[in-house]
Amino acid sequence: MKNLLLILFMATALSSCQRMNIFVDHDYRFSENFKNYTTYTFVECEQDTNYFCSDIQQAIERQMSARGYSFDAQGANLYVNFSVYNDRFQYKGYDQPQLVNWLISRKTNDSIYTPVKYQLGKGTLMISMIEATTNQIVWRGYATGIYNDQMQKKNYFKGIVRTIFDEYPLFASGQERSNIRRLKFEEN
Repeated sequence: MKNLLLILFMATALSSCQRMNIFVDHDYRFSENFKNYTTYTFVECEQDTNYFCSDIQQAIERQMSARGYSFDAQGANLYVNFSVYNDRFQYKGYDQPQLVNWLISRKTNDSIYTPVKYQLGKGTLMISMIEATTNQIVWRGYATGIYNDQMQKKNYFKGIVRTIFDEYPLFASGQERSNIRRLKFEEN
């Protein structure tokens, strides 16, 4: 029975990923401070006439909470900002080792910012984490190609935000990965 449930779960997950057909990536600042971040707040979203801001913000709150981060409007370590871009645009990202791999190795030859130019398609969601003390972006994740027929559904962005946060494998100090496993199970 467990095997059957696992197969059904995997088939559902794969089919939903295929329908989305989005490109997801991330960039980060080579920093020793990742282990010090425990709290966050949001940079105020531009006012929109639809549910984008609240839907995306709620999805980000779920992901941050699952990673052990606490919301703190006054004394946050991180500012979280997000934007939805409607049109195609050129974006300068970086060819970097996966964040978790760099944190383990800390090789100086891996700590080189090699620029890569991306042509991002219509409908890009970009989430940035900004260090509160320096106002520098420490991590940025993005998904492009997010517009499709399902977009008008409530909570549409929950899956996209989760896919972006799959690129951010870090947890607030002392937190465990089991929260992520539980959250992924609940969402499917």
